[in-house]
Amino acid sequence: MMSTDTALQQAESLLAGLAKGTAKPEPNRLDVAIEASDLIAATTALRGARWGYLAALTGVDLGKEANQIEALYHLCEGDAITTLRVKVPRADGAVPSIQALHPNAMFFERELMEMFGVTVTGLEDTSHMFLPDGWPDATYPLLKDTDVQAAAARTKGSEPPELGRQGDRFIVPVGPQHPALKEPGHFEFAVDGELVTGATVRLGYVHRGIERACEQQNYTQNLYLTERVCGICSHSHANAYVNGVEKLAKVEAPPRAQAIRQLVACLERIHSHYLWLGVAAYEAGFETLLMYSWRDREIVMDVLEQMTGNRVNYSASVLGGVKYDVTSAHAEAIRRGIEKIEERTRHYLHVVTSDTSFLSRARGIGVTSKEEADAMGLLGPTLRAAGVTRDVRVDAPYGSYKQFPVKAVVDSAGDLAARFKVRMEEVLESVRVIRTILDGLPEGDLTVKMPRKIPAGETISRFEAPRGELFYYIKSNGTDKPERVKIRTPSICNWIFVLKKAVGAQMADVPPLLAGIDPCFSCNDRTIVINRPRHGRQVLTWEELRRQAITHTRR
Repeated sequence: MMSTDTALQQAESLLAGLAKGTAKPEPNRLDVAIEASDLIAATTALRGARWGYLAALTGVDLGKEANQIEALYHLCEGDAITTLRVKVPRADGAVPSIQALHPNAMFFERELMEMFGVTVTGLEDTSHMFLPDGWPDATYPLLKDTDVQAAAARTKGSEPPELGRQGDRFIVPVGPQHPALKEPGHFEFAVDGELVTGATVRLGYVHRGIERACEQQNYTQNLYLTERVCGICSHSHANAYVNGVEKLAKVEAPPRAQAIRQLVACLERIHSHYLWLGVAAYEAGFETLLMYSWRDREIVMDVLEQMTGNRVNYSASVLGGVKYDVTSAHAEAIRRGIEKIEERTRHYLHVVTSDTSFLSRARGIGVTSKEEADAMGLLGPTLRAAGVTRDVRVDAPYGSYKQFPVKAVVDSAGDLAARFKVRMEEVLESVRVIRTILDGLPEGDLTVKMPRKIPAGETISRFEAPRGELFYYIKSNGTDKPERVKIRTPSICNWIFVLKKAVGAQMADVPPLLAGIDPCFSCNDRTIVINRPRHGRQVLTWEELRRQAITHTRR
């Protein structure tokens, strides 16, 4: 992999003929202003040189006075980040689709259309992805002057889609409420007999408006919001956020705090992979493995509870450091716990690589080549199981990862069996790193002072969560509240894998194919639509949701 400076120089050279202006806001970042009409040419130049992957697309409302929306296309190559900055009019702005070059752009572009009203020309599917079908026309939630509550009050109900036969196709619906899904999401699979011939996904059933809410809370309050984007990856989200805010404030957390953050991240990875192991095994028909792995998951959850007082949302990190120290008693409990985890993981690794009945349901499912996985922009174990060595902890180390390095786990088979293997080997790698951290935990303070108001600027923070790379774009306006917080989670990038690999597969292989990417619906969605008798549909705000304990369903 080329150095950061070399990668940025190459990107600048490739875009020289199209750039209307360039800037380097941070040592590892290159910002290139281009016209919307040059977007395809710019992405083609980078893609043709195999420069990076499309990590995220951020919309930024520059306000009524500027009367513009900025679309930021972030591409990453190792630690280097090139952002293509495209400004369009606030009304009737348009950009061309780059889905043909970057398939995962389909989800990013549909989000840009729904949330900001920017037309994406050439986009294959322009239906709602996140907002309710009855959401008022020409009302875009992330524009600064949109009254979201008023729009929610005007949200109309819509007829549920006709299921079953549609013309010469038979549609098999999965969700939005389904016993095999932990969260609500809606899939429609067109089938010819048992063969899947088409696939679509509809998200947004647990959309909570967290990005908009972040603009209305101060930086400290937002830590509690971002931590709840996902329960299983709560520490990952918290640290992606605090790392970004600390960079903006030019504050560095103490070495001991950074090591403790990495320690908790390793424990969270074990927790997440064990949870996934049980769910994915269940989808493949192995209930015993579900019971065993979830029993053993309690070990790491007990350790986290002893350290932080919580088993899921640990709240270990704060702006400027961490809340909790690792005492000698904690260290001993962690060592005992990971010794048992290591023993059990080696057993599970043996099962998923040698059990003939298991392999008969895992080998050959969702096979992806290295080139295909890279072209689709996949992330995390789904990508590394196809032979692509991409891991933010290795490519762009943050926090204490330079002091306590991690080895990326890669397999070349590219099927479901490889995804099992990679995750179990990642657990063993996490065990090794935890021992290294405990042996060399730096002395010193747990926190440093953070300013209440963060200097104006913007930054990008990347964090390798258990499911893959988290991407946070944070823009400050010099006050105690951020101007913009964009959250791109790994699941939104990996959905393209499910849609592409389901077509041509047997319908019986769809559940393990879906479970194989370790999907998180709440990660993708950041309003809940309630169907109440005699009251129609109603969009609940975050505060209303907190006050009411209700079971929700979209239809």
